[in-house]
This record gives sequence, C-alpha cells and structure tokens, in this order.
Amino acid sequence: MADLDALFQTQESEVARDREIARVLRCPAKDHFAILQINPLTEHASLAATLRKTYRKKSLQIHPDKTKNSDAPRAFDLLKKANSVLSAEPPSTSSGANGDHEDQHSLLEENARYAQKEYLILIYKQVADGLGAFHVDDFHHATNRAIRDKVLLVLEQHEKDRAVETGYKQRQEIKKQTEFQTAAKERELKKSWETRWEQDRDTRVKLWRTFSTKVEKPKKKKKLLA
Repeated sequence: MADLDALFQTQESEVARDREIARVLRCPAKDHFAILQINPLTEHASLAATLRKTYRKKSLQIHPDKTKNSDAPRAFDLLKKANSVLSAEPPSTSSGANGDHEDQHSLLEENARYAQKEYLILIYKQVADGLGAFHVDDFHHATNRAIRDKVLLVLEQHEKDRAVETGYKQRQEIKKQTEFQTAAKERELKKSWETRWEQDRDTRVKLWRTFSTKVEKPKKKKKLLA
C-alpha cells in the first residue's frame, strides 16, 4: 500500500511539474511577474524575500534535471531570467566605477535589469489605474487576471513599436552605407579618370602637334587656253 501511495505521489508530482512548465511557457516572456506568479501591485513587506522564496520553490519544481519534459529547459530559462530582472538592485555609480571593464559591464547589465523591473511595475500601475481596478492581493483573482491581460497587450504593442523603430534605424543605416559606397565609387572613378588622363597626356600632345604641323599644299589651278 505504501508503495502504491508513493507511486501515486510521484505521478502527481510529475503532472504538477508538467503543468507548471506549460504555464511558464504560456506567460509573456517580458512579464516577469506573471512568470513567477507575483503580484507587483501588492505592498510586499519585502519583495526580495518573496522573490527568493517563490523562485526557490519553482526552480526546484521545474529544474531540467528533475524531469524528462523536453520543454523544461526553456521554462527554466524564463524563470531564471524573470528572477534576474526582479532581483535587480537600484542603479549604482560608485560600485565598479574604478574597476575593470568586466565590472563596469556587469554594472551596466544590472542597471538595465533594474530599469526593466521598474518599467514593468509602472506598466502594471498605469494599467490598473486605467481600468479603475480595485486592489486585490490574490494573484489569481479575476481583477488581477484582467490587469495581466491588458499588460500583455501593452507589452506586445511596445515590442511592435520597438521593431518598427529598429527597422527604421536599420533602413537609415543601409541608406547611409549605400550613399557612402556610392560616393567612394565616384571618387575612385574620378581618380581613375584623372590618372588615365595624365597617362595619355603625351599621346594627346603628339597627336595635336602632328595635326597642327601638317600642311596641305594647295593645288595649282590649270590655266585655260583662250
């Protein structure tokens, strides 16, 4: 009986693990709060403590080493990314200011992650205000689901806007490169023409002298007999 209970428990754990993996993959990749199932609108006593507890539980549950689910690595990467962004600390200019290049690069990455976190929180707050939603702590409440649905639309629109901007910048860069290459070819052609002109100078002078010194003797008119 104990063995049967253990088997059922193992199967339930596998089902729960597969469900969690599928849930993470359904979440918008940029909505790190949704991935970790944390409500950013809740006044956390310590977001860092909540984050550590939640991430530890979920990372152990869907770790690729603990399941044969082929989607586990992708879900785990999303979970790690979400934790990395939400655990980012406020920007600091003193740390790494006098350090090496690697330290400065790490500092820039940390600041970028913190900016992502603050931007996402701002979107949540603006969406909640726009919907006139009342505050509910429960992550799964219908109000919070409606907020997340709207946040998804906002994130998708931002991605589209960024893609348009990136495309515009790429087109401008291509245009700039094309103009640069065209100008370079024109300069090269002009230089080649000038070089050829100088190389042919002696030939032109010789031809001109031959032409200018050549005298065609006039033919004498025959006298007509009266």
